[in-house]
Amino acid sequence: MNRSLLKVFLAFAMLLAFTLVSVSAFAAEKKYFVVKDAKGVCAVRHLKEKSAKSIAGPFDKKEDAEKSKKELCPKKEKKEKSQEKKH
Repeated sequence: MNRSLLKVFLAFAMLLAFTLVSVSAFAAEKKYFVVKDAKGVCAVRHLKEKSAKSIAGPFDKKEDAEKSKKELCPKKEKKEKSQEKKH
């Protein structure tokens, strides 16, 4: 009985190891890119390769892509409410 339990445990451990390696290999293929859509909105996307809308990248870390996005696409300052409303 100990041998059959050991075989089941070993098979489960091998399956778990294979799953972890497969997932990490899949995630390693994708990189982070800064993309700009038709409306001019910038975003960080996790893509396999550079697209036509990509303006920066590839980056290994999302933090690096976010930093680049802040430099390339600064947020516009909001106008004061008094300027927005026209009487």
